[in-house]
Amino acid sequence: MRKLLLALLLSGVSLAAAAAERAIDPKHSEIRFSVKQMGVPVEGQFRRFEARLAFDPAKPEASRAEISVDIASVDAGSAEADEVAVDKPWLDQAGFPRATFRSSAVRSLGGSRYEARGTLSIRGKAREISVPFSAQQQPDGATLLSGQFGIRRSDFGIGGGEWNESDLVANEVPVSFRLMLAPAR
Repeated sequence: MRKLLLALLLSGVSLAAAAAERAIDPKHSEIRFSVKQMGVPVEGQFRRFEARLAFDPAKPEASRAEISVDIASVDAGSAEADEVAVDKPWLDQAGFPRATFRSSAVRSLGGSRYEARGTLSIRGKAREISVPFSAQQQPDGATLLSGQFGIRRSDFGIGGGEWNESDLVANEVPVSFRLMLAPAR
């Protein structure tokens, strides 16, 4: 009985030590990307995504993130570009309607800089990535998490046929984000 009571108390301590989940403010949050097509940058963004974030700058190791992006919400600058982007050779919205990132570890890099490691899944292909970001406390108690990282289209099978030639569409795709977390409760 003592062992059971001790185990319950210890599990309560570890749960209390975990960072509290915070909602994001979608009006002040964004996920953007840039693709070079024939050497010319084409900017885009995803207009709909969900994020479950728990961030504690004092204990970053207790932090966690789950982000799910609605592929159909891509905005690549025109209706024609959007249609191509969600087609099967590219993001394949019909087969894979969501891209996800799930953190496995968060650590401090010093100051207000951090790194989240985790799994990014696009088109059913999962890759381990590192995502450097900064955290800025806002006057109203909100926290702005912002950063950028890059992916290689070929790692996720994005693109097809002649478009896989890197002189037509670059393999490297920079991704940037700004996630405004509501004030901690």
